Amino acid sequence: MVTGANATRNAAPIPVTVIGGFLGAGKTTLVNHILGGDHGLKIAVMVNDFGAVNIDAALIASAEGGLYSLSNGCVCCGLNQGLVEQIEALLAARADIDHIIVEASGVADPARIMDTVRYARFAGRLRADAIVVVVDVAGFDAARAAASGLADVQVASADILILNKADLAGRAAVDAWRARCVFPDMRLIEATQARVPFDLLFAGPVLARGVVSSFSAEPVNEIAVSATWRHDGVVDLKRVQAVLTGLPASVYRAKGFLHTEGGRCFAVHLVGTRLTVDAAAWAPEGIDTENVLALIGFGERPPFEAILAQLDRCAAPPSSSPSI
Repeated sequence: MVTGANATRNAAPIPVTVIGGFLGAGKTTLVNHILGGDHGLKIAVMVNDFGAVNIDAALIASAEGGLYSLSNGCVCCGLNQGLVEQIEALLAARADIDHIIVEASGVADPARIMDTVRYARFAGRLRADAIVVVVDVAGFDAARAAASGLADVQVASADILILNKADLAGRAAVDAWRARCVFPDMRLIEATQARVPFDLLFAGPVLARGVVSSFSAEPVNEIAVSATWRHDGVVDLKRVQAVLTGLPASVYRAKGFLHTEGGRCFAVHLVGTRLTVDAAAWAPEGIDTENVLALIGFGERPPFEAILAQLDRCAAPPSSSPSI
């Protein structure tokens, strides 16, 4: 039983961060930085390659059942069973955790792992905080060649993108990366040896930081534009899905929250043609009853006005299948 300050803190859902990125990008280096850091948080880190994590023997306060408790309040465990079961075991073992971090495999889509966090079983206990993707600035083209499309999918899923090994890549390469990262809601952080300030990693849910900014289309850079749809009240989920699956190819990314009858909230993620709509255990502060979708497009200017009009009609009783 948790009492005192811990009881108050853990009444709220525990934030979860997923760390992704291709093989060799620096994910485990970032995990080691977090585990040994002086951040004042009791962080539980769940890793795939447990042997690669450098847990300083001087920091280990206790070890039981594959769960290493550290003297700074952090814990670390290996992902040796299904993620859902492992999270359940962690929540049962440690009621005082402030934050959970899941390190994804180098060949995994971190967005799919975050979908597990939104799983109905964890409603009220966990909330998705951010997907952090680590990129080897100098070696990304090699990663892209090694696994066609995967490295790009990982980058597209990021809320926070860490441009790692910036010292090895040089200023020109880092600036080129900044020019190519066109998602308006993505935070970019330059790093050497994945040493990222903790206040940037654990600043709270991304959409609660004011990511979605305006209704009208805004230029992001020379090849990308974005638009945001907002609507009060409930929507017809199937009609919204029909709009999103019928988007033109010039709209590559969409993300946000939808509210339907019965007080249900859904998290929406669209990357390319892959649409994921899952029940959300929470909604960011300030949009707990408002529908918000951020749309990002490339190349030829997407028909945002027509798309937003179609979304507006999703609040009405269904009459016909929307199309663009």
